[in-house]
Amino acid sequence: MLYNTILIILTLWIVSSHGLVVTKPSSTVNTADLAGKPFLVNLKFSVKPSRREDFLSLIKDNQRKTLELEPASLQYTVGEDIKSPNTFYIHEQFIGSEGFDAHRAMDHAGDWAAFKNSKPFVDGGEPLLDFYFGSHKVEKVPVRSAFGVHVEICIKPEVREEFLQVIGNNQKGSLENEPLCLQYVFGESTSEANKFIFHEEYTGKDGGLEGFEAHKVTPHFKAWEDFVAKNPFTKPPVVDLFRTID
Repeated sequence: MLYNTILIILTLWIVSSHGLVVTKPSSTVNTADLAGKPFLVNLKFSVKPSRREDFLSLIKDNQRKTLELEPASLQYTVGEDIKSPNTFYIHEQFIGSEGFDAHRAMDHAGDWAAFKNSKPFVDGGEPLLDFYFGSHKVEKVPVRSAFGVHVEICIKPEVREEFLQVIGNNQKGSLENEPLCLQYVFGESTSEANKFIFHEEYTGKDGGLEGFEAHKVTPHFKAWEDFVAKNPFTKPPVVDLFRTID
């Protein structure tokens, strides 16, 4: 608890010293209940093949500096799509939205902004971002080899409570009963009610694919499939698979 308090204080100092305005989550989010909770970012984009090495050099430097220099940074994962070369995914976690605002004021964040403005993306491959708060505990997550999964789900309002029960059971079963599951976090979008965003990581053979395949044959995943059969979505889920770059 003391460690988390120190991190929050340091984060607020960074925000103050840079004259930042803290990003406000949408009205769908109760900010009073989210103080100090993990603030998560999922990012997807596709770079031109000719800019691949530029990107990899920049993003590894950005990852290192973010984790080393920002006290509120909890995680910075970079991965590449398993089927589409040069399509990349980033997952970041910070202590509160204040931590993310502090991140955006750092010099290395400016390097990323300059890269984005240099036309490095293929047509239709511009960055897509999702922001959400997690309910898991605040903890540092190392850079590691893993099979990554990003999911976007939009739920019908009338099945929201059932969804939360089923997906909570899926998360609990994954973390407690799957030895190859490294991480399973999710939360509701800060900008759209009933839109839920996920980040999962698995280990094992074949770059972690073994862990993901084992996940799909568990009883808690079967309960999820039973729920899916009820047609609970307002639009088809988006599932992206990648391997991390460590």
